[in-house]
Amino acid sequence: MASSSHFRQLAHLITVGDICSPFIATIDADRSTAEVSVEWSVELCSERNMDPMDQIALVERGGKIQGWVGYDMLETNRTVFECMEQVTPDTILTADTSLVEAVAAFCASSRPFFLVLKGNHFIGWLSYSDMHKPPLRLCLFAMLINIERLLLDVALLSPRESVGFLSEGRLSKAKELYAIRKYNYDQEGKAFNSKLLECTTIADKMSIVKKFTNIKQAVRALGERKFCSDVERLRNEIAHPGLEERSSSLLTRERLWPFIEWAETLESELEEFLNQAKTFSAP
Repeated sequence: MASSSHFRQLAHLITVGDICSPFIATIDADRSTAEVSVEWSVELCSERNMDPMDQIALVERGGKIQGWVGYDMLETNRTVFECMEQVTPDTILTADTSLVEAVAAFCASSRPFFLVLKGNHFIGWLSYSDMHKPPLRLCLFAMLINIERLLLDVALLSPRESVGFLSEGRLSKAKELYAIRKYNYDQEGKAFNSKLLECTTIADKMSIVKKFTNIKQAVRALGERKFCSDVERLRNEIAHPGLEERSSSLLTRERLWPFIEWAETLESELEEFLNQAKTFSAP
């Protein structure tokens, strides 16, 4: 695994404290659920145009945190204390936990969220939906863009052969983009192969590189079909998200961390392959 991958370089700079969601309130443990339910749904959420079900509150007694509670946990004819869940060590992430560690934590746990602790105070909570916010998306995008660049560099080792690997349909799409970008043509009116390769998608580039006879042993990550098929969808999803950041779906929590580890390996293997290619071609 590439410990200095583009993803890790950026993701280690961003912490859980930067992206966690704030608690809706801190509620006294001895209050009735009937009273809290009305306050939660009307005063705390409706007036702020927030969904009550998407919020978490801390529960305190005598100035000390006793636990946490969700809106759907407020059963009738009970106190908040009777409905809450206690804070346990496995529910906590510290505020300085990096995005890298947070993604791994969600992959390893079935918990719907973690409570975020800064010093001696809980400052918010982190759900997998928070991972869809711009910071992680930008880290992933930077890594995928670099992988696409590396794939292009491999394809450019033999531009004519690489273009020949494209199907008629994909070649036609590349030529359309070539014309839109207004790239120059040679004296015979043909597109330059190197520029034509720049007009292919990341999936096209991956398909081209897979067909190189000397690539399979050097870049074993390309053999992982389940991850290769995710690359273009994830890249396009991050580049063109929905209007609401949380409506844009990344991979599931079980698959995101394995995908990142695979992408880091692919990035490292491609870099090594290119370095060897440059060594062999040097005079």
